[in-house]
Amino acid sequence: MRLVGGVLPALFLTFASFTWFLTISGCTPASSEKPSQQPEQSTADKQLIQQPETPRPEATSEWTAGPPVDVETTLLDSIPDAPAGMPPAPKVSSFAPAADLEGRVEKYISGLEKSIAEEDTFEYVKEKIGKDANTVIVLALALGLHDEPNKYRDRAGALIQTSAALAAAKDLDAAKKGIAAVREAADGKRKSDLKLKWGPVASLPELMIQVPLVNTKLKRYVKGDKFKSKADVTAGYTAIIAAIAQASMADLSETKNAEQVKLWHQFCIDMRDSAAALNSAIRAGDAAAGAEAMKKLTQSCNDCHAVFHPEAEVE
Repeated sequence: MRLVGGVLPALFLTFASFTWFLTISGCTPASSEKPSQQPEQSTADKQLIQQPETPRPEATSEWTAGPPVDVETTLLDSIPDAPAGMPPAPKVSSFAPAADLEGRVEKYISGLEKSIAEEDTFEYVKEKIGKDANTVIVLALALGLHDEPNKYRDRAGALIQTSAALAAAKDLDAAKKGIAAVREAADGKRKSDLKLKWGPVASLPELMIQVPLVNTKLKRYVKGDKFKSKADVTAGYTAIIAAIAQASMADLSETKNAEQVKLWHQFCIDMRDSAAALNSAIRAGDAAAGAEAMKKLTQSCNDCHAVFHPEAEVE
């Protein structure tokens, strides 16, 4: 069975870098006024946005087969440090309840297992593996750093490491081994001494491919009677978006100067906090508050688009 229609639309393959976030998010167009041209980088700017090298996999539209990945030897040794000046993270419970994150981790892992079981060609699962494995990395990190008890807090390190190895898979055999290792980590059968902290540990392009997919479902289910009947599902979606926003704050790869760094951090905060507000409204059954929070979440997308890719057409 080939994965079509729902795994990764052909539209995504047209944009391999930051354009993914702009053309498919479902956000309304931002103001037509163009922001002023950014000044050329100064030495201070370059120092501010400099980040340590990270072994995380990069998103790409062209995958080539390689030797099987040895899951045991491709684990992350450490999470890179966050960039200087990154705003301190609040308690994770303030933007993504543990219960909502837990449910989505299992959904992603189960979905990956199902996909690999139904395919005999790596070509049809590689995109799903890239975005979903990187999303699991972020959700696991949030659960590992969470201030609420949860089943993944002591398993987060192993789950991050095995998911990173899975994201690096280049052939079907490596993907099957990788998914099996992720399941073992999720079930508590693997140990890890990985020190957890907010840092650029996942692929930003892959995360931004995931965001519009989640956002589209979220918009569909926060309207009318579905606002309450789909509450558990939509609360999980808001937790995903909030966790991705918090994690993305540590990746400055799309910024060019100190001013853009500040804007990037603020846009991530706005996205995280509006998703958190929507989560609270959903759990309270307050549709009016939910509509207002959804509006702010959309605006956070548009504000970011206007600065980082104003020439892109946003639908």
